[in-house]
Amino acid sequence: MAMPATPEPDREASAYLAAARKVRHALTERDKVVGPYRERYDRSQDDLRVLPEKRVKIAGEFLRAALTGDHVYQEYVNEALDEYRERLSGGE
Repeated sequence: MAMPATPEPDREASAYLAAARKVRHALTERDKVVGPYRERYDRSQDDLRVLPEKRVKIAGEFLRAALTGDHVYQEYVNEALDEYRERLSGGE
């Protein structure tokens, strides 16, 4: 008997659900990394008491956190895509 040309519906659904969970987790982890720095940056923009030099430092910390968060996010998304492909091809 020949293999079907398309993935089985249950396997495809399972792969989508697993990938979506991982991507959702990726967003959560990114927010954990970036959130505190974003909040501090936002507060500093509205606070006239914050000196320009301090505002620059806070902006730099926010940018570094955003880059780190993006890296963390991309790692999780890559894992999700790898797992998705593996599940569709019959792994697990």
